[in-house]
Amino acid sequence: MREFNQIVAHFAGEAVPGQLAALEGGRGVLRVSLAQPVSALEPGHEGVLEMHDGARFRVAVTEALDAQGHEFRMKLLGRA
Repeated sequence: MREFNQIVAHFAGEAVPGQLAALEGGRGVLRVSLAQPVSALEPGHEGVLEMHDGARFRVAVTEALDAQGHEFRMKLLGRA
């Protein structure tokens, strides 16, 4: 088991480690910080976040928060 708040983001065939930086406002919105950029990840792209305990959730990117591709705002869509 990984540390609390640690995730693995699965987008377009890539698996990138990262962490949940914040839960925003109880609306199912997360701020996610990735350890390395994911190629061409833009608002509207869907993927899966694997949580520290192995639970998997479908998410959609709603906003890129930095130009380097490390910080994103994502909306929870449901369990994967």
